[in-house]
Amino acid sequence: MPKCLICNTDTHSIYDSEIKVTHHVCDGCGYTFKDSKNHPTHDHEHALYKNHQNTMENTGYVNMFERFLKASVDPYVSEGEALDFGSGPGPVLYELLKRRGFSAEHYDPYFNPDTSVFNNTYALITSTEVFEHLSDPAGEFKRLAGRLKDGGYLAIMTSLRPKEDETFLTWWYRRDQTHIGFFTEKVFEKLSQQANLSFVYTNHKNYFLFKKERE
Repeated sequence: MPKCLICNTDTHSIYDSEIKVTHHVCDGCGYTFKDSKNHPTHDHEHALYKNHQNTMENTGYVNMFERFLKASVDPYVSEGEALDFGSGPGPVLYELLKRRGFSAEHYDPYFNPDTSVFNNTYALITSTEVFEHLSDPAGEFKRLAGRLKDGGYLAIMTSLRPKEDETFLTWWYRRDQTHIGFFTEKVFEKLSQQANLSFVYTNHKNYFLFKKERE
């Protein structure tokens, strides 16, 4: 049985008969991840992402990001350098950050794979509907935390998994083939501790904000 990818605690496995996937559930923090044999290939994942209608013309998609920014960013930071990590085929959040006056960059391993953005530091890093796709969420969290300026913020959007395994196995979010990891608030507490960030805000559903305190 694999150890938890977040806290290295023992896991138990549950079989998802609807989508024919094995999930491993941490007995400590509750992080839930698909068995590696159930991960999509690089090419399949890329093809699925290209089908997303993620553009400024998609009003519902834009409004989703506006709600996220109004709750998780606007009350805390309003200027400086910003990075949108995992910006997708249409970098909508990047455009919204620029409209707010941020000096913004964006990165996506498939659609804008310019790793030079990781040479810079930022007052704000956003990552929306990305962490559920990551095979190494702890490593990526630490990498992003390391790119924050003192006093900078990391804002993440991803949906919290239901608490009970039985409910999880009926949850719509886990049906997406590219969603391979699912989070609890305890997971984000662990991640923030590992990266020496303060856990500043959550709506207890899908918004999470962290701060690098000034030394």
